Amino acid sequence: MRYLIIVFSLLLLCGFNKEVFAQQKKVVIQGTVLDKADKVGIPGVNVQAGSPLTSVGVTNEKGEFSVSVAENSELFFKYIGYTTARRKADGKSKITVYLAEEQNALKETVIIGYQTKTKETSTGSSVVITAKMIQDVPVANLMELIQGKVPGLNVQNNNGSPGMRGSINLRGLSSINISESGGSAFLTPTSPLFVVDGVPIEDANNFDYGFQQGGPGISPLSLIPAEDVERIEILKDAQATSLYGSRGAYGVILVTTKRGNSKVPIIKYTSNYFMNAIPKLRDVIGGMDERRMRINQIMGNDTSYYHGIDMINRNPFLSDSLNAYYNNSTNWQSYFYRRTYNHSQNVDISGGDNTFNYKVNTGYYDEKGIVENTGLSRFSLNMNMQYQPSPKFRLFASIANALAKNSKGSGNSLLQGDAAKGGAQTSLLPAPSQYTAVNSVLSAMQTQNDNKTVKIAANVDLRYEFLKGLAASTNFSYTYNSGTEDNFIPAAINNNAGELYLYNDKQIALYSRSTLAYVLSLGEKHNFSANVFNELTTTTFKADAMLNRNTVNDYIHGPTMGYAYPFSPGGTLDNFSDRRSLAFAGAFSYNYMQKYVLDLTYRLDGTSTNGPDAGYSKNPSVGLRWNFNKEDFLSTISWLDFGSLRGSYGRNIVPTGTIYDVYGRYLSGARYNNNPTVNLDLRTVPNTALSPKTTTQLNFGFDFGVLQNKVNVTFDTYWKYVDNELKAKDLPNINSFEKISTNEISFMTRGYEIAVSFKPLPEKSKLNWTLMVNGDYRKEVLTRLPDGARQLMFKDVNTGQNILYRLGRNTLSNVLLNTNGIFSTNEDVPVDPMTGLRYRTGTGGDVTYFQAGDPRWTDLNGDYILDERDYVSVGNAQPAITGGINSSMIYKQFSLNFNLSFTMKRDILNNAVAERFQNFGRPNVPGSLVPLDRYKFWETSGDVAQYPNPYDFTRQRVIKPFRFDQTLFQEDGSYLKINDVTLGYTFDRQLTKRIGITGLRIYLTGRNLYTFTNYTGPNPESVDALGRDKSEGYPNSRSYTFGLNVQF
Repeated sequence: MRYLIIVFSLLLLCGFNKEVFAQQKKVVIQGTVLDKADKVGIPGVNVQAGSPLTSVGVTNEKGEFSVSVAENSELFFKYIGYTTARRKADGKSKITVYLAEEQNALKETVIIGYQTKTKETSTGSSVVITAKMIQDVPVANLMELIQGKVPGLNVQNNNGSPGMRGSINLRGLSSINISESGGSAFLTPTSPLFVVDGVPIEDANNFDYGFQQGGPGISPLSLIPAEDVERIEILKDAQATSLYGSRGAYGVILVTTKRGNSKVPIIKYTSNYFMNAIPKLRDVIGGMDERRMRINQIMGNDTSYYHGIDMINRNPFLSDSLNAYYNNSTNWQSYFYRRTYNHSQNVDISGGDNTFNYKVNTGYYDEKGIVENTGLSRFSLNMNMQYQPSPKFRLFASIANALAKNSKGSGNSLLQGDAAKGGAQTSLLPAPSQYTAVNSVLSAMQTQNDNKTVKIAANVDLRYEFLKGLAASTNFSYTYNSGTEDNFIPAAINNNAGELYLYNDKQIALYSRSTLAYVLSLGEKHNFSANVFNELTTTTFKADAMLNRNTVNDYIHGPTMGYAYPFSPGGTLDNFSDRRSLAFAGAFSYNYMQKYVLDLTYRLDGTSTNGPDAGYSKNPSVGLRWNFNKEDFLSTISWLDFGSLRGSYGRNIVPTGTIYDVYGRYLSGARYNNNPTVNLDLRTVPNTALSPKTTTQLNFGFDFGVLQNKVNVTFDTYWKYVDNELKAKDLPNINSFEKISTNEISFMTRGYEIAVSFKPLPEKSKLNWTLMVNGDYRKEVLTRLPDGARQLMFKDVNTGQNILYRLGRNTLSNVLLNTNGIFSTNEDVPVDPMTGLRYRTGTGGDVTYFQAGDPRWTDLNGDYILDERDYVSVGNAQPAITGGINSSMIYKQFSLNFNLSFTMKRDILNNAVAERFQNFGRPNVPGSLVPLDRYKFWETSGDVAQYPNPYDFTRQRVIKPFRFDQTLFQEDGSYLKINDVTLGYTFDRQLTKRIGITGLRIYLTGRNLYTFTNYTGPNPESVDALGRDKSEGYPNSRSYTFGLNVQF
């Protein structure tokens, strides 16, 4: 028995030693992880092995790794945004692993309410734009890069001024307020809430006062270099934006900057050199041809031969053809618009691992505007780091610094009036100089405009897990913005009085959020998560300005006093604000095996602009999701990759107005008995019941992918209700106050959105082609007006193009005369059978009868008289359909990408063409004339024409046939635009690594290449938000780029 025990023990020992030996036998596996599409190494890929899976290594900046694992174990290669790859440690010393981008939309990570989820467990509607989708196109403003990429996001780049942004609307309009500034009407600008690395920023900063005219006017998004952006996520419905509460009613756009993810430091250098070309300018009639046309027009259409001769003789620019001053052929546009050469440089240094990582990004961007005396220069330095010594504790900190300098010339970011006026001068005058040019020309060229914007943003985020699943986090950020403007107009071009305008503003924002979160999983079926947080925001803004007239001379700009003291007003502007908001919120989420998902949130918001009678705003939301592809009865369908149905309902707010609208204010008044007085501001009566604007949304969505992710489809339909729109309402003149701010406007939007992504070619094809198409349709209806009114009119005194608010119609309707053709003959003019008088205009003794060549305006009330009762409500300035087409093709080392965007069913008032015809109504006034060959206008009796007779200037002065307020100049503004096309080449890394370069790529990019449209104006996109095409707008340029990406 003793021998049996000994033998048995020896066998166990041998077996145990054999097992231990087998377990401890290690093999070293080396290799490279490459992107399957472009064959470039991927740094930061997590290599895992064992059971349970643990990290055994991370790829370096070249995508290389070296790990020691047990023989025959299985390696897992994981990286965010890519599918997980598996390889067997089968004794090969070197392997190559290819990772493909994740095509399953449900596996994509999203950030909802400051928490990271997968789309599979998210009930909200959102879209993610990756860094690859916005690379290789140098722009001053980040929003230009996402045009046409997100269904429901309407981005119109309606001005080409460097550093400025166009209009941004998510799921239709967020405001229908209209104001006047500088003789023009503007739609109050709004934009979604932007959150950069968890910190909210206000993109409307410096856009609120004067509509992009007050202060430097640089969009805060222009201070973020595109090279530093890792991803952009657009949250669209109320459930996705619910936890952002205050200011989330316009939608939320999250911008995440890049992080370090390689143990070996990675240095990336990006260089772009680009040329901005002048868009097609209007053709002009020059020199002798212009003079001959004016003289023939006067002699052929004036009331008498002798009166025409007298008109010519009284205007030397027509009669004195031998005078060198009037004997020229100058194209004035060439002096205001120029081709520019620009560049941008960016260096990114990053590194680290899961315990500690860092990133430093520094960049310089320099772009000269195509309008003379405009441009933008930007310096940026952004840093972040993350320290995570254990899974329980994490510290993230970042600081972003930017300095931008821009020049607006003699205009502003939206309008360049002097350049437009100067470019419209008669060609008979000599080229511009200090002694020959008109003031508008010299003002555009010699006004010295210097603007600076400084931004410093610091952010700290701490998270600690006390118990398994229970974690507390806090986020604190400080943002400082400062803007200055120095504008000097020399005395020589300002009636011998030099003028200096000085402006500076300062904004300080503090933001704090503290969160307590709990996550619990019961087995592998029931998953719970809950969090509560409070949020505090304070924002102060102050601006000062000084206007110094009659300066000493054109060389000492000042500010100076002396004899100019009485002409130098200044002080703190009345837009000082101190806004505060406090919120408490909670969220609960449950999913069963990631098959059924429930999201609940509730938020209380209080703001300093709320009236004390309004109290806290209550913002609930609920979301449901069913991932039906996980059902057993669908498991046998091999062609279905994923599918889900989702629905959500929720509400958000945006604080509106100011504390002065709630409580009123006091102003300093006149002196009484040599003592200062304080008076109540009687312009606006206080309203203690003022409430924030609310947006309520109901959303239903459908997602599915088929044929091994060859086709992915996302569809959403929504109902959106905007309530408590702020508007200043006029009071009767018997009241002491002039206006009161109320929340009495509401409107509704319903729409449909679709995004389709598919790969047309087989999986084994050498050409990797992904095509994405998206579009949306929306319709807006006005539902409530102040005092229960059924309609209100906004009158544009400058153009006469009034705006009608009418219940049951689209939110912004034009009020115009309906042009129904041109009277071909005198017999076509209708005659009043009661009086025998022809169709006419005017009253009393000042009556003019219509004749052949005049517009056929609809006589709405049938009285045979054209008057204000004949105007009709027609058109819609907001597009009904927008979308885009995006393509990405990769063949070996070559890549070809293009992005298109389209806008359909939008009405534009073509004021630019109207002005061209109006210029022919003043043949004795110097100004540019354009050829009319492309227009079908009336000339002789019997002509069937589209436009009235432009040469009969005597009729123009009486009946105004080319007036702005008529449907003749309302056109379809639909277009399809080629946003950008990029051809790139990636060098073989086996060649470049010999000189120490781990990645090298060159590319050529064309931007704003062409616009397909039937619109007769310059550009259907370069119009304001009300659909007015102003000839003094800043045109969009066409640019061509050569770029270089180098990685060390």
